[in-house]
Amino acid sequence: MLGVSGEIDKLGNKLQDLKNFLADADRRNITDEAVQVWVGQLKRAMYEAADILDLCQLKAMERGSSSSDALCCNPLLFCMRNPFHAREIGTRIKALNKRLDSIKERSATFNFINLGSYADCHSSNVNIFSHGNPSQETVGDFDRSAIVGDKIEEDTRALVAQLMQTGKDVNNDITVVTIVGVGGIGKTILAQKVFNDEAIQGEFSEKIWLSVNQNFSDVDLLRRAIIEAGGDAQPPESAKTSLHETLKNTLIDHKTFLVMDDVWNHRAWDDVLKIPLVNAAASGSRVLITTRHEGVARGVKAIWPYHHVDILAPEDGWSLLKKHMLK
Repeated sequence: MLGVSGEIDKLGNKLQDLKNFLADADRRNITDEAVQVWVGQLKRAMYEAADILDLCQLKAMERGSSSSDALCCNPLLFCMRNPFHAREIGTRIKALNKRLDSIKERSATFNFINLGSYADCHSSNVNIFSHGNPSQETVGDFDRSAIVGDKIEEDTRALVAQLMQTGKDVNNDITVVTIVGVGGIGKTILAQKVFNDEAIQGEFSEKIWLSVNQNFSDVDLLRRAIIEAGGDAQPPESAKTSLHETLKNTLIDHKTFLVMDDVWNHRAWDDVLKIPLVNAAASGSRVLITTRHEGVARGVKAIWPYHHVDILAPEDGWSLLKKHMLK
């Protein structure tokens, strides 16, 4: 009704076009102040795009307990169904499109060269209005300079203790623990800190880190799990059944710690990785899942209460800002 759908398509196309120049722009903005200004404008526009989607996710999550639609559909499309949300979100998207028109016009004066995809943390925001970026993967290692404050240390200790405790497990002797929070709030950093904890490293004979995202492929997820577990790489055309068998053989009698980062659908665990782990991994194996949606935590039958990540305390935020300003 508001023509917002077309505006969303325009926004995605504009961001994609401009993203192709960012690598060259970042190379040149070290010495060219005009390019520095242009890059700053574009990145702020990308942050605004991320903020719009996060707002939609929050509104969808508020309805999550009473509406299955809020959990299964794209949160942006969910907001468009509500006239009040559609007006607010639509107005912001149209305003952002105008800003991008101006930014795109200015880009012509710099004669940027397309140097390929932009490979830092901002690239995940470029495809934010489609169905995610399957190539944007996180890894188990992390930048310790990004860790500040007592809260993350407390959260790490609590999660490690929860993962290490013995007792009656769920999911057929596999305990699943979840970290829940909106996008960009620090779930991955916390999971990385847990993954690299000395107690965790010493407790489990197999440690697997998998970045899942929205558009995961069953076959690709299984292949990466096999490789992470030290098994033989399988050809891309391998059937899901044979990959299940290979992963199962790789994990037999291994006490396994699996991290699944950025899970949008509980099927990534239930339909893809659960079978080989339950049938092969040793007793006491654990799964840690980060997700934006409590519906995913419920779907994977994670132990309750779920671990929610909150925003940094003001003093911790200031500490992090000072660290990066002094670099």
